[in-house]
Amino acid sequence: MRRWLRRAVRLILLALLALVIAYEELQWRLSAVFALLGKLPVFRSIENWATGLPPYGALALFGFPTVVLLPLKMLALYWLAGGQKVLGLGTIFAAKVIGTALVARIFQLTRGALLTIGWCLWIFEKISALREAAYGVWKKMPVVRWWKTRWAKEKARGGFWKRRWMALRDKVKKR
Repeated sequence: MRRWLRRAVRLILLALLALVIAYEELQWRLSAVFALLGKLPVFRSIENWATGLPPYGALALFGFPTVVLLPLKMLALYWLAGGQKVLGLGTIFAAKVIGTALVARIFQLTRGALLTIGWCLWIFEKISALREAAYGVWKKMPVVRWWKTRWAKEKARGGFWKRRWMALRDKVKKR
């Protein structure tokens, strides 16, 4: 009985972790926006500087998004306390998205230097193992399997938006 309960609790916690990781993964993909910005000359020089940082300099750079976005989050709390819920929640959400994307880009640029620090490497390995376990649970969820099969069928048919675009294009050509 006890082993069954432990397995059930572990499965539930891993499922919740899988949802959190899926959300974070979506946000980490936004680092591609910062990568596009990195192609501009001003940002390219900043990225080159960040790539050349020593290990503890790279670690200090991780504090940058916190320092920059903290006043914005305080402003959001002020708005929430003043009764402007939509503005406050929107600001917190925007700060979360921007902060996660910025941290992701900083990690992409400084990963080599960071993983030379022993405890950073240890934390990275533990989080990676936990992430893989959560992905294992995520992939077994019926909703995810259903979505993947539906997505594959839709992709095989040419994709929803592509079909709509082609239909619209054909309609315009007929005129």
